[in-house]
Parts: sequence; C-alpha cells; structure tokens
Amino acid sequence: MAIHREIDASAALAVAVSAVTEAGRLLLDLRRNPVEVLSEAAHDIKLKADQLAEARILSILAERLPLPVLTEESGEHGGVEENARMWVVDPLDGTFNYSRGMPMCCSSVGLWENGEPVLGAVYNFFHDELFTGIVGQGAWLNGKPIAVSGVREVAKASLASGFPHHQDKSDAPLLDFVRQVQSFKKIRMLGTAALMGAYVAGGWLDLYAEDDIWLWDVAAAAAICRAAGASMRLRSGKAGRWAREVVLAASPELLAVWEAGHP
Repeated sequence: MAIHREIDASAALAVAVSAVTEAGRLLLDLRRNPVEVLSEAAHDIKLKADQLAEARILSILAERLPLPVLTEESGEHGGVEENARMWVVDPLDGTFNYSRGMPMCCSSVGLWENGEPVLGAVYNFFHDELFTGIVGQGAWLNGKPIAVSGVREVAKASLASGFPHHQDKSDAPLLDFVRQVQSFKKIRMLGTAALMGAYVAGGWLDLYAEDDIWLWDVAAAAAICRAAGASMRLRSGKAGRWAREVVLAASPELLAVWEAGHP
C-alpha cells in the first residue's frame, strides 16, 4: 500500500465543501429546465444531471486536492484501492426525488483512508443545508456544531432505512425487515442514504441501517456520523465490490440491538 503524506483535514474538508456546493448550485440550475432522463429501469433512474454534477465535482477535486476517486457515475479514477486514501463521491443522492422536484436529495463527498471515514460533506441544495464532519474533530450543520441524539431505547428511537434498487423485494425479505423494525417508535424512508445518515449525525434520526447500499451513497454521511459521536458498523455487502451493510446509530445500545437482530 502506498505511503501518503499527511493531509490538513480542515483544508481537505474545504475542498469537499466547495465540490458539493458547486454541484448543488449546478443541480438547482438544471432543475429549472425539464429533467433529462438517460435510463429508467424497474427500480432505478439515471439522469443527465448526475453526470454533469459529477463532472463538476471531479474537476474541483482534481484541481485542489488530486487523489484517487471512487464515484457513482463513472466508477474508479486514479488507481483506487479499498485501503488507500481516496475521495468517495455521490454527485446526486436521491435521484428519483430530484427528478420529481422533491427537496430530499443532496451532493456528497467523503474522504476515506485505510477503509475508514476521515471527513465528509453532504449538501441538501434545495434547503441550503450543509452537513460536514471531521472524525476526531467534530461535526457541523451550516457551521454550527451537531451531535447524535444519544437515544438508547428502541421504543423511543426513530429508524431510517431503504431498499436499494437491486435488492430482493420478494415477500420473505420484506417480512424479515418488518419483524426487525416493528419495535421502533417511528420508521422513515427518505430515498437518500446520505441525508438519512446526516440526519442521524444531527440528532433528527436515531438509527440508519441498510444492506447492500453502495459505499458512495454513505461514505460522507458515515464520516459525519462518526464525527458527531455515532456508533457505526460498516462491512462488505453481497451485491458487489463496493456494496456495504451499514448501521449508523445514536448510541452503542441501539447498535447492539440492531446487531442482535441482524447478525
């Protein structure tokens, strides 16, 4: 594995923030015109806006802090290795929401090293909400400190989750999901993994869990959550090299309860 020089985390976060905010402005501009759909499969949709926002982000990263990049639309750039330092990019998370004009979507950029989150930026451009975090230093919403709720009891906790487009949606796995979540106080499915994770960091939700989500969907939010004090589990999924099973919890107790029912 290559040996990397140290990176100033605050400077790197500024690069990530510039990338997501510029992408967000572009996506808002694009939304003033009819949405250009590139493909629409059974449970998935791809837009020209995703590609244009990705190009904007990649340009900023390459200019200001060039590193290998893993990104949703065009894949791997610059010799990506799972345990190396890399940017992880989702230019538009919540594409279906965006296509309908629903203001629940975002751009996200995370920095990872040795398979662990270092920092992240998640920008809900419709609401001008910028979630940021540096592991070991803190997490912020529009520059103000945030932290997880600390809720410990499932009966008082809100759970966020979703069903990736490639996931099995037959009766058996859906019934297993229902059995696992029915003890929570509230269930939310927002259609954007990055925002659901960021909302855990901000104390608006108490647990986010999803299987076989792609790393780029959660990389930035995982960094922000860890920076905000969340308990986290992230391990390889079954759908492919970059698929992950992710749990971001407001307390160790909630994480333990989820793990007990989902080994």
